[in-house]
Amino acid sequence: MGQKNSFGLLIYIQSPFGRKYLNSLSDHTNPFHMSTKRTGPQGLAKSAKRRKVANEDPLTVEQETIELPEDVDPEDELGQLYALHSGYLKSTKESPKLLYAIVHECDRQLRNSKTVLPPKFHKVYAEALSMLSVFAKKKKSKSTPVASGEQSAASSADSPEDFLLASIERAQIGLEAYPEAIDILLVRCETYTALVELKLKNSAKSKNVEGCVSAIQNATKDYDAALKLLMELQQKLTEEGKKDKEDAKGDADEEITPEHLVKVLRRISKVLETTLESDFIAERFPDLYTWNEGRWAAQLHDAPEDKFLHRGLGEFYLARAYPYVATVESQFEEDNSDSEDVELDRQPSSIALEQAKQFLSKSLKHLYAAESEEDDGAFLAVIAEAQISLANLESDEDKQNRLYAEAIQRLLKAQELGAGDFTDMINELQNA
Repeated sequence: MGQKNSFGLLIYIQSPFGRKYLNSLSDHTNPFHMSTKRTGPQGLAKSAKRRKVANEDPLTVEQETIELPEDVDPEDELGQLYALHSGYLKSTKESPKLLYAIVHECDRQLRNSKTVLPPKFHKVYAEALSMLSVFAKKKKSKSTPVASGEQSAASSADSPEDFLLASIERAQIGLEAYPEAIDILLVRCETYTALVELKLKNSAKSKNVEGCVSAIQNATKDYDAALKLLMELQQKLTEEGKKDKEDAKGDADEEITPEHLVKVLRRISKVLETTLESDFIAERFPDLYTWNEGRWAAQLHDAPEDKFLHRGLGEFYLARAYPYVATVESQFEEDNSDSEDVELDRQPSSIALEQAKQFLSKSLKHLYAAESEEDDGAFLAVIAEAQISLANLESDEDKQNRLYAEAIQRLLKAQELGAGDFTDMINELQNA
């Protein structure tokens, strides 16, 4: 083939959910409509013929031209679908149009396929739904969830949570058919994590965060399952050698690597750091934080020099220290609010003080190990923040001054790199 495959797509900026929705559209308005009579393959290329749309049609239709790589067979429906998905991942991701097209085509293939669809199909379907949540807007009023695929064309726009729930359901269906599909497990893991991020963003300190716990727990279970399967796969590849490599890999995506799992772990870790703002979660589910610490430690055991791993664990310990630091500072302010003239020398809670110093010391140990000459200013500011927090708690004046001095140097460099204006903080530390 001397040219890239190209074709037009009629893309509907509407809800992609459910057979009932797709079937509610007439033939001339549905670019992926399939009649009940199967007359032959109708993949993306063949289903993209121009259709006339009545002026009175309330749905918005846009014409989109998409180019596929030369090596994509125009008769291979799954190959075209995967190419579109890959193309979106490599794009700027500024528009949901292609995602809607991918979801519609997935639904069409799912309803009309006479063979069992492979794991990658379910992965692509679930991931596209999850990514669409980024473009959705929060609903102003409650409506029936669409995760069950019962959304109608006349209903209100789908919310971010609707898309995430639909993605989780699609991944679940895929895992029922392929329980050891690592890529599907990780898509569901990240979708559960995205669901928690959404809830925390909307109400980080309210009682609504209670609903986050089960989602976090499900994400950790999926992560552990994926990690176990990946380790088993790597062991199998090592034992069997290159000869049987392809058989061992099966349908797993090539991008599923230990490094990919570490990125997923970092995302979960960031969510857990945010939950520390909620006393409900932090006090009642300490096992979540123990789990996170253990996973980082296990990764570091296998790669003790990995700076990304050290940074992840260091930032997690820093977040763990914050509640204890806040307790110490709060008690100090209360103790010294009794009198403005009399200097009080009361010791803060020994438990909170020791916990704060312990987590800050652990944090700095790993943050130092993660530091390099190529660091951006933001990371230098994080290290300085940890140093200042620990220095504020130190009773040893020499240690305190050393930490302040090192923090000043990092803040000066961070400021030079454009991470922010730390002039006031630097002046305060210099005059301390």
